Order: sequence, then structure tokens, then C-alpha cells
Amino acid sequence: MRSAPFKLALSLSALFPVLVIFGAPTFARAAPGRPTLLSEQTSTRAVALESVTLRSGPFSLKSPVNLGADNRTRVMIFAMNIYMFAGEDPGNFKVDAEDAQSKHHQLVVEFAGQVPGFEGITEIIVVLGEDLSDAGDVLVSLTLHGIQTNRVRLSVGHAGGGPVDDAGAQPTPPPQIPPAPIPPLDTYTGAATSADTVRFFEQATFGPTVREVPRVQAIGFRAYLNEQFAAPASSYLSQPLYPLDDQVGCPEDPNNTSKRFDCLQQNYSTYPLQNRFFKNAMSGQDQLRQRVALALHQIFVVSGRDIAQPSWMATYLQTLDRNAFGNFRQLLFEITLNPAMGRYLDMAGNSRVNPNENYAREVLQLFTVGPDLLNMDGTPKLDTSGNRIPTYSQATITNFARVFTGWNFAPPKVWSVDNRTTVVNYSDPMVVTNNASVHDGDAKTLLNGAVLPAGQTPEQDLNAALDNIFNHPNVAPFISTRLIRALVTSNPSPAYVERVAVVFNNNCAGFYPETQCTGERGDIKSVVRAILLDPEARGDVKTEPDYGHLREPAVFMVSFCRVINDTMNVPLFDFIFHSERMDQDILRPPSVFGYFPADYLVPGTHLAGPEFGTLSASSLFKRINATYSLIYRDSMLYGVGFPERDFSLIQLGDSPPQLVDLLDRLMLHGTMTADMRQSIIQAISSVPNTWFPYKTKRINMAVYLIATSPQYQIQR
Repeated sequence: MRSAPFKLALSLSALFPVLVIFGAPTFARAAPGRPTLLSEQTSTRAVALESVTLRSGPFSLKSPVNLGADNRTRVMIFAMNIYMFAGEDPGNFKVDAEDAQSKHHQLVVEFAGQVPGFEGITEIIVVLGEDLSDAGDVLVSLTLHGIQTNRVRLSVGHAGGGPVDDAGAQPTPPPQIPPAPIPPLDTYTGAATSADTVRFFEQATFGPTVREVPRVQAIGFRAYLNEQFAAPASSYLSQPLYPLDDQVGCPEDPNNTSKRFDCLQQNYSTYPLQNRFFKNAMSGQDQLRQRVALALHQIFVVSGRDIAQPSWMATYLQTLDRNAFGNFRQLLFEITLNPAMGRYLDMAGNSRVNPNENYAREVLQLFTVGPDLLNMDGTPKLDTSGNRIPTYSQATITNFARVFTGWNFAPPKVWSVDNRTTVVNYSDPMVVTNNASVHDGDAKTLLNGAVLPAGQTPEQDLNAALDNIFNHPNVAPFISTRLIRALVTSNPSPAYVERVAVVFNNNCAGFYPETQCTGERGDIKSVVRAILLDPEARGDVKTEPDYGHLREPAVFMVSFCRVINDTMNVPLFDFIFHSERMDQDILRPPSVFGYFPADYLVPGTHLAGPEFGTLSASSLFKRINATYSLIYRDSMLYGVGFPERDFSLIQLGDSPPQLVDLLDRLMLHGTMTADMRQSIIQAISSVPNTWFPYKTKRINMAVYLIATSPQYQIQR
């Protein structure tokens, strides 16, 4: 809370002369409508004041007026066109200062709000960190909701030196007449902009379509989310259980050499499930459920490399679909007793004689709490020496392994083909074994020192242990971060993570609670809503370099195909083939860590970029080849001819500029550069209208050029 002198310093009478001194008649040189840090009239030097004395820089690290134990200098900087939501706090703002050595310093933001009497101007108070030392000039930028402002010059210690101004940087002085205030933004209930609607589709579905974008733009995001929450699940069809021995299940037929191959493909491989995955992704009406289920699949990993029979994997995938909008505690319970997970991480048949630790380790490390204690905003908690604090110990894992003893597959079933061969039961949840001595009934110490008493049944131990995990404070920030990274951006601000984690803990919290919320913990539907409607997710243009994420191969392919036509006649096998080549063999991740490491850092940066874990020069060329094949070659190879394109695109085949502008809106949120636009228009205009079918050829070429561009590869 600011002191009385602090408030007095910000009064209208004190601040007005300062703004007028630096004032200019107009904002002609500042981008209209874009967040802009204010500078002096003739330079990029910031309009900045020491927060107590209202003196301009250079600023020392120690405040000239000691108001308490912490006497670090607070500096006020000012901005225009700052759009905030009711309830946002300083944690939403990110202020970066770059020094002459190109080192970036993150300045703590203590306050952000409208200037009294100048409500169209936002005041941001930052704390100068000791790591700045006598830096001289630094370039300062502000980021809010994924949008980065211009950079202005601030002097620390002394004036001068520092990095050169950004290319094209110009002064952005404040006006003499204060701008009109910008009221807090309302919730996303009504119509949306075209650009933000496309971004919303990229995050909430497998990609925008020509038909759906204008519809959802009109009804608004919340209405669409309600539609999706109510939509029936496409899910996966239950498959017949087959014998373990494929020679029994698919015997050789000397009169039909392809019969065994077809049988193996349908009953001993993940092909039917992969086929269904891409069918759901391309044209399923429950797009949000399928997108969330894919994110959950990459948290609660089971791999078809080890669980090969589609009948074994189907129940696992159905569990993810069924609980995608349910409660995390129920999902955790069903996954724990899912027979595919039981086999994959060795809980099935786990015995007190030699308890297997695989599931115990992964349910803690990867599925729920993570290895280190976290603050609510997802940042690690540190001990007095600045080291991370482990969430659990090896002893904790051992005790959880003892909890997960005594469970095995449900009673076997009979093979439906001959009605006599017994098959392992992967259809029903695991059950307690008949031999009660298999379960370890002794006392066990779990997370946070909680003790399970001796003598409990396997069911009592299991439920108590899952409650112990579910109620751990790490679960909310850990799962929130994973879901944000999967749907929106790899490097969410701590404030974004915290806003979502708060909703995980209480579905009545956050910006957008349901009218009939209950205070429920672990409500995944509310968490998904909070992620997708958060101000950091929404907005027409995202300019912060750290924002967004690399499109994972499966989503990448489907997204540009849905733009062309969401019922595009491409054999689904092509998606399966190309996803494997691009190192995302869908439903067959290489390990329990998924298709790519969740904590992977982009080489040479401090940025998280999980999807970059499988990107290389080779896989990049495979992306380009897959794009070409899906648009051009495969449709011809399979005798489909030129596949049908959306009629709205066909109509623009005779107008290359309009066609490119529509694709720009659908694929790049309207951010295509002028040079890129002109190049694509020239390229597709070179296709003569005497070539049949020239309109389709022009559409294909334009989509190919956009989809293979670096600008499209990163979902922003």
C-alpha cells in the first residue's frame, strides 16, 4: 500500500506540470490503439520520475528518501492505451530493461493504475534491482497480455551509453490534452474481433474454419464454450479384446495373404485409434474436448508402443475424453485404475513382496505435483540458500508404491470371435486381488508428512493417497502451467498461471466464474474456461517475442487442412504417416515423458519450448514435405483428384488479393507483412486461368506458402 506522501506526489496538481513540460500536441508518432510507453518530445528517453521526490533521472539504486527497511528506488514510468481487466494486479505487468551488455533485467512492478485526473494515462511503478548497478542508459519495455510496447530509454546511475535504440524507434510524447480514460474491459460475453476469434480457435480447437469463424465471432467466446461443454463426445469406439498371441487372433490364411495383415492392423496396432484421432480432429463437433484430451494425454501418458492392442488403449482414451470437462480428482482415480495405465507403469499385479515404484514415481513427478515445491504462480519455492525445495523424497515414492499394491486386472473375458478363448480384461477398471496379503497394510507416510494408518483396505489406502495428492498445493500451479502451455503459450506469465491456479482451487474464483459455481476444487471445465478467456490469451495482436508456442505436428497438419475445408477428402492415413515422420507418432509417444520433454528449453534461450524438443533441420523439412503432400501430392496418389475446397475460398480464386487477405485473417490473424502479402499474390497470380482447375491451384499454392512460413509455424 502506498504511503500518504506517495499519494500526494501523484495528485493532479503535482503531476500535471510534469506531463505538460514533456507534452506535445498529438500522438501522431505513437501507434494508435497500441500500448505505448511515453517518452520526451524529441527523444526516446522515458517520461520517468522518482516516485517520492518526483525528480527525473538519472536514478540511483537507493532512494533519496528512506521510507522503510527497503530503500531501493521506485521509478514511475507512464503509458498510453493500456487495456486492463477489472481485478488485474501489478503481477500482470512485465517490465524488462536491457543494458549495454545485452543483459535483460526483470524489474519488479509494485503498482499499475490510472493517474488521478489523467485516467487515460497509466502509471507503472517499478523497483530498480541491485543487479542494475551503475548501468547508465537501459532500454525499457512493458508487456501486458502478450503485447509488448515500444522501448524507451531510462538512465540508472548515470545518463548515456547503453544499447542503441531499436530500428525505427521514434519519440512517443504524451499529449497536452489528456486522453479519455479506458474503462476496465468486460468479460468475453458478446461479439469478438475476427483476429481474436481466429486465435481463440487455434487455442480451443484444431484450427479455424471459414464457416465457424464468423459464427463464433458473432455469438462470442463464452457462448461457444458453453456449446462445446455441452457437445457429446466423439471419443473412441470400444474394440473387441483379442488374445495375447497374434497367431491365434490373426492366423495365416493361405488363400488370402492380406487377411492376416488386415487383421493385425485392426486388432494389434494403434492404427484404428490413430485414424479415429485424426477424424475427430478434422471434423469432430467436440473440438474443445478433443483438444483438452490431447493435452491430458500428454500429461497422463500411456503409449501405444507398449499397449499395442487398440482394445487396450481405447478405454484409456475414453477416460481422457470422459473427464476432459470433469473433476481432476475423478480423472486421477480413473487413470490410476485404468488397465492400460496399470500395465504401462506396472501397477497391475503390484505386490507388497517387491512393490514396483513406476506408477508411484510418475504420478508424483509427471502427473500431479512435480518434483519441486511451487508458489501459486508456478515459480519454484526456494530455501534460505536459494535452492529449490523438493516436493517429495525417495522415501515418499516408496510409501506410495506400497499404497498401490494389491490391484490387478478384472476377471478375464471370453474372446468374442470363438466364445471360448480367454482374454485379459482391459475393458474394466482394475480390482483388488483376491489374495488380501498382496496389499501392504502397514502404515505409510505420504506428502507433507500425512500418515495412512495400518490396517486399512486397499480401497481405503488408495482413496486416501489420491486425496493426499489431489489436495497438495502444487497441483493447481503444476497442472495449470501444463494446460496453458498446451493450449496457449509456452511461457505464461506467473500472474497468468496464478489466475488459472486460483480457479483450479475454487471454481468460483477468477475472472469468469459460472453463475452457479460451487467452490469446487479441480473443476477442469472452469480451468479450461479461465485459460481461454484470460486476458493473456485474448487479444488481436501478440507482439511479445516470448509469446505463443511451436505448433506440434499433429495440430499443425490438421489446422491448415481445416482452413481449406474441415471435411477435406484426404485419407486419414496420411496424417498418421506424416505425424510419425515428424516425431509425433500420435498415441505412441516414445516414453512416459511424452512426445517432447515438458521442461525443454529452446537452445540458446531461457525460454520453455516443449515442442522444440523434436524440432531439427531434418524434421523441419519433413514439416514442409508433409504440407506439400497433404495439399497436393497425396490427393492425386490416392485417385481423389483435386480435393474440394471451401466454397468461400473458391469464390475468391479470380481475385488473388482478396484470397490472400482471407487466408491472412484465417491463418495469421491479419498480421501478414506487406512484403509477404505481395509475394504470395504475385505467386498465385502466375497460375493462368486457363489451367484446370486454376482456382484450386491458386488456393493450394497460397495455403502452402503461408503454412510453411516461420510466421505460421509459431502459434501466436
